[in-house]
Amino acid sequence: MGELAGGGSGALVMLYSTDLMLLSSVSGSAAILGLGFRSVRAVVEVVVHVEVPGLILCVDLSSSVDLAELSGVCGDAVLRRAIAFGPHVHVARLDAARECGFGEVVSRGQFAMQLTQLLADRCGQSGSHLQ
Repeated sequence: MGELAGGGSGALVMLYSTDLMLLSSVSGSAAILGLGFRSVRAVVEVVVHVEVPGLILCVDLSSSVDLAELSGVCGDAVLRRAIAFGPHVHVARLDAARECGFGEVVSRGQFAMQLTQLLADRCGQSGSHLQ
C-alpha cells in the first residue's frame, strides 16, 4: 500500500480505495501509459500529492471516503481530472460525486472495463493504440 511507482511523464495516478483487487488493475493501466501510481486510504494522504502536475485521482465510492472533505482539499483542476466510481446501485453516492465536481463518474463495471482508456483520456493520451 502507498507505494509509488515511477512513470516517465511525471503524471501520477492515485487510487483512493481499500479494495486490494483494484491495486493491480489500476497500477497496471498506469504503467501501460507510462504514469506513476500511488494507492491511498485517507484524505490526509491525498493532500500531500494534490500539487503533482497531471494528478489523476481515482476514488472508489465504496470506500469510506468523505467526498466533501476530499473535494475541499483538491483544487478544481484535480477534481475535473478525477474519476469517481462505485456500484451502479449507489445512485446517491454517484450523484454526490458529480455534485462535488468530479470530472468523470462511472459505475464500477465501467471503471474496470474502460480503465486504461479513462486514464488515457484524463492525461491527454490518444487511446487508439490501447485496443
